[in-house]
Amino acid sequence: MIDYLTVIYKNYDLLDLQLDNFKKRFSSEDYRLIVVDNTPDSEKKKIQRSDEIDIIIELESFANTFDGVSHGGALDVGLQYCESDIVCLFDSDFFFLNSNLNTYIKEKFADGYVAVGVEWDDGCDTRPWVEKFPDRFNNIPCAFGAFYDLAFAKSESWIITHAESQNPNNRSEGFIEAGWRIRRKILNEKIKTLGWKTSPISDNEIFSGYGNCFFMNECGIMMGVHYGAGSHRRWSKNSYKEIEKLLESDFNVQKN
Repeated sequence: MIDYLTVIYKNYDLLDLQLDNFKKRFSSEDYRLIVVDNTPDSEKKKIQRSDEIDIIIELESFANTFDGVSHGGALDVGLQYCESDIVCLFDSDFFFLNSNLNTYIKEKFADGYVAVGVEWDDGCDTRPWVEKFPDRFNNIPCAFGAFYDLAFAKSESWIITHAESQNPNNRSEGFIEAGWRIRRKILNEKIKTLGWKTSPISDNEIFSGYGNCFFMNECGIMMGVHYGAGSHRRWSKNSYKEIEKLLESDFNVQKN
């Protein structure tokens, strides 16, 4: 069993879509779902499908907190509730598209990998940094949607403060994201990791608009999609149906 940890921030519709996607693709015996509700206290709502979630953690949260502190801190708290040897950290707007994912991940970790998942390249906002420092991001997963050895994931804080994100030393080396300490540790200690690459899909324009960033593994198999900024500026009245339609596709991957 793998622990899946996600943080929600205001957008509860994304959680409903996640629950539907997990039920479609995975057997309930293969995972535990842990949700950290980091929505500002003034905007928190009751999670309607709480019986489908293994653990819900409600954090005290305030609007206008720097994202790197708010989100990174929520991951730090959520990790304390994880128990499996492997933990998946994924954004609420990242959706897994491979129904054989858990088997694939267990095989990778049996081969000695300590982290496997998407690289920090969402095709838009993060790409300039990846292109500027390619060797420091290549084959290193990030918390968009990635699996880690639990002890390793807990070995460093996932927080980045505003001061750290603006620090000239950090910026000169490309360490400006939540989880940068983990990435630096991977680089310094030459830890065995694998990153999934951004994929230039698709034939259907609904899948290729702004922010729809697909990722394929080392064999060219579709693994997931980041509906970038889905929890905030990108969300619209059409988003729910758009994601629903996207998740209906199997991308040539069959559930075992």
